[in-house]
Amino acid sequence: MLWPDIGGREPGVDTENNRAALLTLLREYNEHPQQREQISQEIERRFRKPTAILVLDSSGFTRTTHTHGIIHFLALLERLYRVVEPVILKNRGRVLKTEADNIFAVFDDVEDATRCAVEIQHDVQVANGPLPEHEEIYVSIGVGFGNVLVIGDNDLFGDEMNLTCKLGEDLAQRDEILLTPSAFGALGETEWEFEPLTFSISGLGLTAYHLNQPSPQWTSR
Repeated sequence: MLWPDIGGREPGVDTENNRAALLTLLREYNEHPQQREQISQEIERRFRKPTAILVLDSSGFTRTTHTHGIIHFLALLERLYRVVEPVILKNRGRVLKTEADNIFAVFDDVEDATRCAVEIQHDVQVANGPLPEHEEIYVSIGVGFGNVLVIGDNDLFGDEMNLTCKLGEDLAQRDEILLTPSAFGALGETEWEFEPLTFSISGLGLTAYHLNQPSPQWTSR
């Protein structure tokens, strides 16, 4: 971990017990094929939870590091975290973990996660305003919602987690927010406007929803 206060809570006894319980069940799954259905159901019962996910990736890592060095870029990430974390907490989320130049956060409600993404983009742009170009940092964000396996305080597993990471890290462009189909569907009626986008990944079609400029009442809340 780069900084002691970044990356969510340090694993405690409950977290380690949680992980140990999962590993025990996975070992039984491997060693007792005839019981896989029952073991799968037990894993689902104990760890499956509907969760809203936000995955943030910084933009321009390679260019900034090449031009100004890794220390300068790490300093930008430190400042970015100080901008982002209060917005996550304000919107009733928590930082799940950080990895390299990514921040992962979780929420109970997809509307909170989406509003958080909008406010992060706004606050990042405000923070960049008085800075010279080489001090600016930009982000792309993916938002997902669905049933995932929640392991301890710092790990999520499941298709929705994978898809949200793909949107935030690979497909979303600078200043862009993309929602998974499940997140978009869970929002229901909303003041936000979206545009469906289609991507092709390894020959598979993928739909995501680009969030257009939000209404003022959402950004000022």
